[in-house]
Amino acid sequence: MKKICLIVAYLFMSLTLFAQERQTIDRASGNLLFIYQFEKVQGSSFFKDKWLDASVTVENGYTFKHVNLKFDVYNNKFIFNRNDSAYELGLYVSHVCFYPNASDTTQKIIFKKGYAINNIIKADKYLQVLAEGKISFLKSYQKEIEEFTEYGDANKFKRFNDKETYFLLQDGQYKLVGLNKKSLENVFGNQYNKIEAFLKEKDLSAKDESGWIAAINYINVLK
Repeated sequence: MKKICLIVAYLFMSLTLFAQERQTIDRASGNLLFIYQFEKVQGSSFFKDKWLDASVTVENGYTFKHVNLKFDVYNNKFIFNRNDSAYELGLYVSHVCFYPNASDTTQKIIFKKGYAINNIIKADKYLQVLAEGKISFLKSYQKEIEEFTEYGDANKFKRFNDKETYFLLQDGQYKLVGLNKKSLENVFGNQYNKIEAFLKEKDLSAKDESGWIAAINYINVLK
């Protein structure tokens, strides 16, 4: 029990340590309205705008359950809601599991760090794990701020531009992939015929995320 208390204190100490005053919460809805934004930017920096039930696992393997979190994609930070105040989770979090439907824990969205892919996606960046095994399927979310103008208005405005990229991790190597038939065929080579038949049987397509997830899970079972 003493060890658990120390772990809890350790995590909350990191939460407080990274707490920022640059945030506003709507007390009626509990929604985080503004954080880390010094200028007006259209859109949202978050993965999902509403608070989601989540479990948080720290580096020593201990898991905290039923935590209200948001993922700030732009800043690559998880935001914790405690007593109508918003805090950043500390650096000691290894992965987070969101449960969009609290009544069905089989539906989950997993984010992990530790994938050093390139100069942009480093080991401290959280990626969504879509499939995991001998071959892992990873999704990177990015939100970039871009300038734009509106017809008849000389003023420049700013907005968040969403960007998503997919990677396969196999034998310690990362490969950038696109959601299309040609990319799936290039990745799996002589195994593609089996995958194509499997996807057809399940009425799935290589053009969407669910088809790739099913294909990789299928291959992981075969291997």
